[in-house]
Amino acid sequence: MSASQSPLQVAVYPTSWAGEVPFEQLYADLAAYATNVMKRNGIQPHQLDECLQIGIMALWEQLAAQPDFLTEKTRRQTVFFILARCKISTLRDQEGRYDRLEPLVAAEWRGNGDEFVITGLEHHRNETWAAWATQVDMRADIERIMHKLATKYAQSFKHLVALYFLTTEVSRKDAAALAGMDSWRWYQRFVLPVQADLRYEFAQVFLEQHAYPPPANGEPIVSAPARRCPAYRSWREQYQRGHTSPAEALVVTYRDTPCIGAAIQAQIDGKSYAAAAEAHGRKASTFRKHMKRASRLLDAAYA
Repeated sequence: MSASQSPLQVAVYPTSWAGEVPFEQLYADLAAYATNVMKRNGIQPHQLDECLQIGIMALWEQLAAQPDFLTEKTRRQTVFFILARCKISTLRDQEGRYDRLEPLVAAEWRGNGDEFVITGLEHHRNETWAAWATQVDMRADIERIMHKLATKYAQSFKHLVALYFLTTEVSRKDAAALAGMDSWRWYQRFVLPVQADLRYEFAQVFLEQHAYPPPANGEPIVSAPARRCPAYRSWREQYQRGHTSPAEALVVTYRDTPCIGAAIQAQIDGKSYAAAAEAHGRKASTFRKHMKRASRLLDAAYA
């Protein structure tokens, strides 16, 4: 029996395991099963909801085109149909383009409950106010910068699209099409200047909060990590000195994410891109970005 076309009736779809059911019942039957399968296949908790919705939408579109699609599919095969179309690779690629603000901010709280109350007893912090106040200040700074740049570029649509591209997850190809230009020319003429303005504005906000004296005549200019901490050592140097717990914790955290987990272990082992890709059965050209992300994660873990 095909899906009902009457606007007064709820469409039902024949299945091989539950007879004819409406899509709402089909969703309730498959959602928990599909979520568990996604977890076992390395999809992280923050990605589950979006992956499930994308996969379920793909199933609905298939049923709209072929109402009897599930008559020859088992419940397990249907769940793996959803998994195969959940676009987790696209989501991971988008996440790899950015260092998100939320993890960077949360990493400083160290899971201490006192960080989010006004007690003045915050752990390992210079401020004497609650950590959420710092987050509010940070959000206000970001909004002020975005408003300033949006006002500056209000008369140039191509510059506004560049600002949109730099601050969202839209692809360069789609943004260039929206601007109505060739991708390379638009990037060189509009994106790079806007990117320079963004970096300048954020640097100004940072310098307002951290007053560094200018170097004296003849004084060498040290690196940013060295300015941040006189006793700074790279994560690899700290690891080789026996401080291995942050790296080990990172390996455990990403044990269900094959590519990043393998890249973190390869960075710890000191392998090159090509050697790491060959050891884990990956292409060197695509494994390079995972190695770079692993390096950033290790830097953050040892910061």
